[in-house]
Order: sequence, then structure tokens, then C-alpha cells
Amino acid sequence: MKRLRWLDRAGLVVIVALAALSLIILIVPALIVFAISFDTRQYVSFPPTGFTVGWYEAILDQRQIVGAFLTSFKVAGLVTAICIALGLPAALAAVRGRFPGASAVGVFVMAPHTIPGIVLGVAVLFAGASAGFPASTAMLIIALSCFFLALVTRLTMAQLTGLDPALERASLNLGASRLRTFARITLPQLLPALFAGAAFTFIEAFDNVSVAMFTHSYRERPLPVELLSMVETDNSPLVAAISGVEILLACAILIVGALTLGLERFSGPQR
Repeated sequence: MKRLRWLDRAGLVVIVALAALSLIILIVPALIVFAISFDTRQYVSFPPTGFTVGWYEAILDQRQIVGAFLTSFKVAGLVTAICIALGLPAALAAVRGRFPGASAVGVFVMAPHTIPGIVLGVAVLFAGASAGFPASTAMLIIALSCFFLALVTRLTMAQLTGLDPALERASLNLGASRLRTFARITLPQLLPALFAGAAFTFIEAFDNVSVAMFTHSYRERPLPVELLSMVETDNSPLVAAISGVEILLACAILIVGALTLGLERFSGPQR
């Protein structure tokens, strides 16, 4: 027993240490970039020697950057809407379906997400070229929708698996239609999972570069592609300021979701 307790404590220490190391690796670089965006110098350097918001003001003066931001916002919004519209029925079919191969729906939806983004981008580009469909904003939206559909579907499937079917049966027994039961009983319980999937899909689609660099329209470049081009030619903190805007946008989406829907309600399947 003593040996098992020692192993449990050692395992807990390892888990905490790995979690702390992971947070440091993920968060500290973002904090450094955020700090650089307020530097007064004309080149990227750390630590900052002064404080200014001038680089954020300079973003508004760059018409190309503003256009790229609007393009990414449009693409991410449409991709999120498509993934919600397709992911919810796909999750319902995979969990509640009674047709042959229902269990394969989840696997089929997950397939594109298991492919590296660069490979998917190249594949979509070649497939579009073969069909006479050149790189464009529409191609980018389609490619990203295929790539991130799994996020919404899998999160919704996990939440749907944990729902109590007795609530739906009670609603049906009291005379409600299946559509009304879904709208009043099932859908409200799925909202945390849907929002979580939509939030991560929007953030990832807004910031995706591996797929966007092969499928975007050359007249409407999304922000990640524009930012990648700037990194190669611009050594000013303007690049860090653009990255800071993306960081703030991601944080704002998650904070709004936590305050309105309460993402802590999403706990996956319950046993």
C-alpha cells in the first residue's frame, strides 16, 4: 500500500510538472509577442524599452492589413456557420442514428482532420485545378470547413452521448412533437458543446495558415497569409501588434462564451 501511495504521489508530481511546462511553452511566447507590440523601438527586440500603442494605431492605417482582417473574419464566420450546420446533424446521426453504418459517420467526419493541413491544402489546390476551380476565397472556405468540421461534430457527439433520454421521452409523452422536443429540450443542453466547437472553429479558421496559403484568393489574402508575408519583409513591432489583436480576439471569444453560456457546463459524456 505504501508503495502504491508513493507511486500515486510521484505520478501526480509528474502530471503537474508536465502541465506547468506545457502552459509555459504555450503561454510565455504569446506574452513575449504581446509585450513587444508595445515597444517604442522601430525593430523587434525584447525586453521592451518603452510603452506605446502607436503600433496598434498603425494597423488602421494599413489598408491591406485591414482588408486581410475583414477577409479572415468573413472566412472564419462562414466556416463556423457551415460546420455548425453540418456538424449538428452529423453528430445526431452518429449517436442517435439507427441506420447501417451510423457509427462510421463520426469516423468519416474525422478523416480530414487527421490529415496535416499542408497536405490537405495541396490536395484541395490540385483537385480544384483539375476541375477548373482555381484558388479562391470559396475554395478556402470549403477546405477549412472540411478540416474543422470534426471539432464541432466530436464535441457535440460527446455532449449528446451524456444527455438523459428520459427528458426527451417525457416531452414526447406529454404531447410535444419531435421538432419541439429537440428545440426545447435537446438543443439547449447542446449549446455549450456547440459554442465550444464554434469558438474553436472560428479561432482556428481565422488563424489558419497551412491550408490558407495554398487555397486563398490572391486578390483577397487572409490575415495569416498577409502576416506570414510581413514577417519575411518587415522587422517592426507592427507584426507583433497584429498578433496581439489575434490573441485578444481569441481571448474575447472564450471569455464571452464563459460568461454567457458557461463552458464549464460542457463536461462531455457522463457516466
